[in-house]
Amino acid sequence: MIDIKLEHIVKKYGSDVVAVDDLSLNFEPGSFVCLLGPSGCGKTTTLRMISGLERANDGVITIGGEVFDAPKQNIFVRPEHRKLGLVFQSYALWPHMTVQENVEFGLKMKKVGKEERGRIITESLDLLRMGAYRKRYPAELSGGQQQRVALARMLAVQPDILLLDEPLSNLDAALRLEMRSELKSLHERLGSTIVFVTHDQLEAMSLATHVAVMNEGKLEQYADPMTIYLKPATEFVATFVGSPPMNMVSLANHVLPAWKNDLRIAIAAFRQLDASDERICRVGFRSETVTLHALDDETEVKQNQTCIKGVVKAVLPTGAEQVVSVMVDDEQFYVVTQPNLAFENGETIRMHINLDTVHIFDQKGLRV
Repeated sequence: MIDIKLEHIVKKYGSDVVAVDDLSLNFEPGSFVCLLGPSGCGKTTTLRMISGLERANDGVITIGGEVFDAPKQNIFVRPEHRKLGLVFQSYALWPHMTVQENVEFGLKMKKVGKEERGRIITESLDLLRMGAYRKRYPAELSGGQQQRVALARMLAVQPDILLLDEPLSNLDAALRLEMRSELKSLHERLGSTIVFVTHDQLEAMSLATHVAVMNEGKLEQYADPMTIYLKPATEFVATFVGSPPMNMVSLANHVLPAWKNDLRIAIAAFRQLDASDERICRVGFRSETVTLHALDDETEVKQNQTCIKGVVKAVLPTGAEQVVSVMVDDEQFYVVTQPNLAFENGETIRMHINLDTVHIFDQKGLRV
C-alpha cells in the first residue's frame, strides 16, 4: 500500500487564474480519500497533478516516498511511469474493442505474456462480475456495466493507487447506489489507496475513510466523514455538507431582533461564553437536531434547548421523512421530521433547538 503526500501545491493557468492554492495533504496507505467540493474548486486539477496529467507550478508531490513532481527541483515523472490507475467520468472505453480486448489493452502495452494476460483478465472481470460479458462491445452494455469494465481495465495493470474522476456522475440513481456499494467492497478487498473526485456529498460520506473539502482552490477541512459532518471546521463546510444544508443565523449586528438576541444569550450561556463575545458571528444547526411542536403542545423546553417561534411555509414529503420549511421573520429554516407529524402551511409552531449541537463561527467563518 502506497501513501501520497502533497506539500504546498500551487497550480495556475495563465498569470491570474489560481486553480489550486497552497494545498497540503497526506493520504495514508490504504485510505479511500474523496476530494469533495463544488465545480471549479480545484479537485479534478489536484487529481490530474497526482496522476501527472498536469504539472504543478510550485510545491512537491511525493508518492510512496518518491518525489514525482517538484518544479523547484526540476523533477517531473511522466504519467506512464507512475504506476497509477485512472478512471474518467466518460469511461473512455475503446468502442471497436470487446470487453476482453479493452481490459487486455494495458497489459499488451506492458508486454505481459499471453497466458498471464488471460489469467489477469479473468480475475479482473470476475472481481467486478463482468466475466459473462467479455465478448460484448461497449455499446452493448449499460452505463453501470461500462463503468465496471473501466474499473476492470484499470485493476488489470495492478496499479499502486487508484484515481477516480467523478466515475459515477453519468449513472442514474439506482446504478449510482449499486456502484457505490461495488467500490466500497472493492476497496475492502484490495486495500488499495484510492483518491476519488466528486461533487456529491452522499458519495463522499458513504465511500470515504477521509474527505478533503475544497473551495476556490483551497483546503477547507480534511477529516473522516463524521467529523466533517458533526464538527465542520468552517462555515463553508457546514453549509456545503448536509442535506438539507445547515440552518445558519447571523448574530453579528449589535442591534438584533428579540428572537436572535435570545438565541445569542442562550448559546453563549450554554457554551460558557460572554454574550457580547464578537466571535459569535454566525451560528448554525442541522435540520435533524430540531424538534417541532404546535403552539398548544405542552412539551417543555429542556435545559439543553432553546425555543424559537416560526410559521410553517411548506411541508415537503420525501418518503421515509418529511422536510418542513419554517419562516422566522424573513429567514427560512429547514427541519426534518417523521412523516406522521402533521403541520399545516401558515401554522405557527415552536422550534426546540438542541444547544449542544449548535455550531459557532467567527468573522472569518472559522469554527469557535
